[in-house]
Amino acid sequence: MLLRPLNDLPLLEKAAALADEAGGELYAVGGCARDWALGRPSEDIDFLVGGDQAPLVAGLELAYGGNHRKFTPFLTVRFFSAAGRRLDFARFRKEVYARPGALPTVSEAASAAEDLRRRDFACNAMAVRLNGPERYSLLDPYGGLADLKAGLLRVLHEKSFEDDPTRVYRAARFAGRFGWRLEAGTLALARAAVANGLPGVLSRERLRNELVKILSEENPLPALELLRDLGALAVLHPAFAFGPLVAAQAGARARLAAVAALMGAAGEEFLAGLKLSRKETEELRVLSVSLRGA
Repeated sequence: MLLRPLNDLPLLEKAAALADEAGGELYAVGGCARDWALGRPSEDIDFLVGGDQAPLVAGLELAYGGNHRKFTPFLTVRFFSAAGRRLDFARFRKEVYARPGALPTVSEAASAAEDLRRRDFACNAMAVRLNGPERYSLLDPYGGLADLKAGLLRVLHEKSFEDDPTRVYRAARFAGRFGWRLEAGTLALARAAVANGLPGVLSRERLRNELVKILSEENPLPALELLRDLGALAVLHPAFAFGPLVAAQAGARARLAAVAALMGAAGEEFLAGLKLSRKETEELRVLSVSLRGA
């Protein structure tokens, strides 16, 4: 089927023309394909490239100004336009995890479909072809579109949460955002991952980043409720608490302070465990005290 992008068409057409000139495949992948399939514009545009990204990024720098940074171990080039837009261009990749929670060892994959196999959920394992004769065709080898229609989140293999336990928190975030549920097998795997302590192998920084993303959602409470039911909030802190006070705050920073306020005496320990700077931690502590007395 065809899936036409719902935003940033001039940028996408420019990138597609550069890919045609370079003779490689170009896809918009992941969250943007999911959002377009849901009929939503998407700010989260990532590119998947069959070939060298350098000609594409060089052409975009000429067109939009800016600069780029290479992440060679991850086969990715990050482009920053002069206007501040960030775009990632990744080669077709496959991954191997040395142990649960470790960052992956990345190598080149043979195709876009093989690259999609490494992703977190089927709904995010879709890509839209941007150039060539199959322009705007949807690549969906793992049934992501069917899951979207059913309102399901489904992992692609049984070791998904073992490879990357942050996916437990990502699952809750997407389920909360879209009002979806975890597919039965995926729910069982998530429960087993938490029961086996896999989220506990993540660094405090990675856990914090996942929490901040959840608290940045329009309404974070459904995701937090799912994580509570899975037992995954205790990894953040055994006394982790949330409620309407959290949702009532504007932005992740104020919501972190609200969580700390609801935790009472344990709030300061929670804030210290976020591994923020001393200044940020103190600012959150002061804000949490003010919220506690509100």
